[in-house]
Amino acid sequence: MIRPAWEMMPQGAAADRVAATCATLPRIETLRLVLRAPRLSDWATLEPIFTTDRAAHIGGPMSAEDAWLDFNQLVAGWILRGHGALTITLHSDDTPLGLVLLGHELGDPQAELGWLLTAEAEGQGYATEAATALRDWGFDLLGDAGFVSYIADDNTASHHVANRLGAQRIGHHPLASDVAIYGYGGVA
Repeated sequence: MIRPAWEMMPQGAAADRVAATCATLPRIETLRLVLRAPRLSDWATLEPIFTTDRAAHIGGPMSAEDAWLDFNQLVAGWILRGHGALTITLHSDDTPLGLVLLGHELGDPQAELGWLLTAEAEGQGYATEAATALRDWGFDLLGDAGFVSYIADDNTASHHVANRLGAQRIGHHPLASDVAIYGYGGVA
């Protein structure tokens, strides 16, 4: 499939600027994973997270256009707020497994620690491993009261991840009564 022009990597000086910007973002390594700056080339693998039934717990499935805009918003957080999405890969393979994010979306009372995985990556502990690493990085950046996780009530797998991260269920999102809020550290 030929990807649209807006998904193609820029060339020349623009490509150099992209590389320099990405070099300023954190690269976090765990036992099995690398959390690195998102790349345009990741999108072909990540898009189904947003545009298929996999997106049921994040307001989807989204149209291709809305998915692209949501991905861009998550990445833009790095420039606007000093935190955002990181692509999850294995040490041994740079193929994206999903995203882990510390982001602040429209309508959210606080920044969110979240995770989104491809179908192939589920059930292997990657979400917990990646979110633990970003949680710890986020504590250093925002403090232990600086973020929460927003999880749809029917997203059992993500509730389990939040529990493994030591989060406590503290209520529901003020704009979505079917979305639980999990707090970390000093959030109560």
